[in-house]
Amino acid sequence: MPDTSSQALADLMRKRRRCLEQLRALGLRQAESIEAGDLSGLLGVIAAKQQLIVALQAVEKQLAPFHQQQPEARDWPSAAARAQCAADAEACRQLIEEVMAMETEGQRQIAERRDAVAGQLRTAAAASRVREAYMSQK
Repeated sequence: MPDTSSQALADLMRKRRRCLEQLRALGLRQAESIEAGDLSGLLGVIAAKQQLIVALQAVEKQLAPFHQQQPEARDWPSAAARAQCAADAEACRQLIEEVMAMETEGQRQIAERRDAVAGQLRTAAAASRVREAYMSQK
């Protein structure tokens, strides 16, 4: 049976917050890698993010029993402990929004780069065809 004490909830919320803060930091590194066109760095960041996402999913699974509880019915050791847990929960909500926004922006930037490279390839292919046509008429 999972521990559904307020202390367990507070510990899990701190873990969740730390995971999300690390995801945000990796999101910033991801944006830098995309901007620099550093594919190797980008792949490293994505691998690190995947590990954090797995850890976050484990924390979310542990938090599931708390969703069935009435928050007002929880027994907290102090008002400060309750307030800290609430602050962590709010920080997590904001971090999730930030991380999701960074992901959306990263996807947009990658698509933009992909389209630019595709355009360059089309231009190079067209130039090659023109050159071949010119050379065949000599």
